[in-house]
Amino acid sequence: MSGAVVAGALGMALRAPADEKFLKVEDIKPGMKGHGLTVFQGARPERFDVEIVGTLHNFRPRQDLILIKAKHPRIDVARTVAGMSGSPIYIDGKMIGAYAYGWMFNVEPIAGVTPIHDMLADLRRPLPTAISPGAGKAPLPGPGARGAATQGAATQGAATQGAATRDARTQGDAGEQRGASRSPWLDHPSRFAASPLDYDLRAHADQIASLSAGTLAPPHGTSLAPASTDLIVAGLGARSRKLAAELFEPMGMTVLEGGGTGQGTVAAGDPTRFVDGGVITVPLLSGDVSMSGLGTVTYVEGDKLVAFGHPMMQGGASHFPTALGTVHWVLATQNRSFKIGEPTLRLGTLVNDRQASIVVDMSQRAPTFPIVVDVTGAPGAPHTHWTLEASNDQFLAPGIAAMGIGSALETTAGERNDSTWRATSKLHVKGHGVLTVEDFGTGAQSPIGPADFARSRLVRALGALLNNPWEVGGIERIETKVDFVMRRDIVTLRGVKVLDPEVDAGETARVRLTLASHLGPERTELLEIPMAKTLAGQTVRVQLRPAYLVDRTVPAPENYNDLVRVLARMDFPAEAIVASYDLPNEATAAFRGKLANRMPPGMVDMLRSSGDTIAPELFSAQRQHIHAIRGFLIGDDTVEIKVRARLD
Repeated sequence: MSGAVVAGALGMALRAPADEKFLKVEDIKPGMKGHGLTVFQGARPERFDVEIVGTLHNFRPRQDLILIKAKHPRIDVARTVAGMSGSPIYIDGKMIGAYAYGWMFNVEPIAGVTPIHDMLADLRRPLPTAISPGAGKAPLPGPGARGAATQGAATQGAATQGAATRDARTQGDAGEQRGASRSPWLDHPSRFAASPLDYDLRAHADQIASLSAGTLAPPHGTSLAPASTDLIVAGLGARSRKLAAELFEPMGMTVLEGGGTGQGTVAAGDPTRFVDGGVITVPLLSGDVSMSGLGTVTYVEGDKLVAFGHPMMQGGASHFPTALGTVHWVLATQNRSFKIGEPTLRLGTLVNDRQASIVVDMSQRAPTFPIVVDVTGAPGAPHTHWTLEASNDQFLAPGIAAMGIGSALETTAGERNDSTWRATSKLHVKGHGVLTVEDFGTGAQSPIGPADFARSRLVRALGALLNNPWEVGGIERIETKVDFVMRRDIVTLRGVKVLDPEVDAGETARVRLTLASHLGPERTELLEIPMAKTLAGQTVRVQLRPAYLVDRTVPAPENYNDLVRVLARMDFPAEAIVASYDLPNEATAAFRGKLANRMPPGMVDMLRSSGDTIAPELFSAQRQHIHAIRGFLIGDDTVEIKVRARLD
């Protein structure tokens, strides 16, 4: 009994000092006066006066909003200021919460304060280590679903100006589990909600926006500004900024032009650690191109802190880099004013992104990876070597890679003339060596830029690796080399002549291609197509198509090793033509990451199962013959070849 009393008294003693620091919502009354802390210029917090206006009860689910009127020479001009989100507010020396919400087009400096106790609840909330890629210990799921994927390289590149893209069609979701317990990581809101081979950056952005929009938007009819985070971008070209806005603004982040590299230093006399009321930034991309969220620290407790007073993307457990920052000016605008600033010293990791706050752990370092871009063929360009560092996030990494690389190329090789570019990217995958992917584009009056890379093979491969359902994909480094030439390397298929309209089974049929180069002479090439022996006595319809438009059949991956192998061989060379035809009475089977081609009917019947749903997936068989050409082909054709039965 006495032990329980002592323990209870000790618990009260430990809690009392912390409780004395904060004021509960029910104790806050209209007319009370106090102060807030924020940075108006530089990195040192300044005081501003506040007066309590009232309280909006249940503003968010089980969360109130305290209304204040703020006063400061800069606030008098700017009224509500984005970037002040998180600024701690005090009444009688006790913290009541964080400046976090404001009205659009307001003429009074009225703001909403998120109660500190809701933010402290986020600070105390335990993190599920299974979904933290930084931990690298996500439990692995069991065997994945069955099926093969046919991967087509549908491109705008040869016909217009875009990069090679694909339209993956899988026979089953590789993330589906049969009889296996699912890891919490599989259901993380940032994970692409489809098979990795179907990865599409814009679809991923739409998915996250649909999840975050409802939680980031204010209650209907309040006219409050959304709890948005300013995304300060620097070093981005005009089209890269446009892409950033398209991807991030639907998620509640406002893209603003600023400065910085995200790898700066702290000025003499400025704080070297986070402090209450100080600047906090979230550098998603740093280096020659940078992108970072900007806000204010609310409360520091040991190595952890809470900030913003609202979510960044409502992503839950997260792993984004954080850094100190500096503010150059508070810019007053008619709709919503904002701080112009940039990151300085990297420090800590954003580990939780919740309704009332973001939580940062200064003892952790978020996973990032370098991106190096080298451009050749742009004579006179002042900068042909670019270095970036990207946050290793399931959604953000593919997006910021597209914007970072696209901006470097937009700046270096932006020409509104006939041009062609070829990009070779090497993804260094932890524990799996190097994965090489190739992209291209060719056209006129549309310079190379981020839109090309948003739909590139590189971004799709990166997205697939980071959004796989089996384990945490580790990217160590990306190296992209781009060769740029001032001509349009396309060839048009003008005509086809079958030189051997009839051939014996097992022999080769010859087809002559007439190709027209852009602004160049026509040329002919001989295409030799082997005809299978099983086609004897049949007339075969052969399709001739650009290689980047042809589906290659690959087995649906059932684990991470399979995924890396499939990504390495799923694309045909872009500068080629593919002759393909069906093989009647034969089949292709895919099972557990393996592919068996040209199976006879008897074997197919043996593989069919009436009682086991975990069985090989069967497809019609097809033969594909690849013929390399110079340039990117436009056009397709079909020929018929009669296959004679051999007399021997």
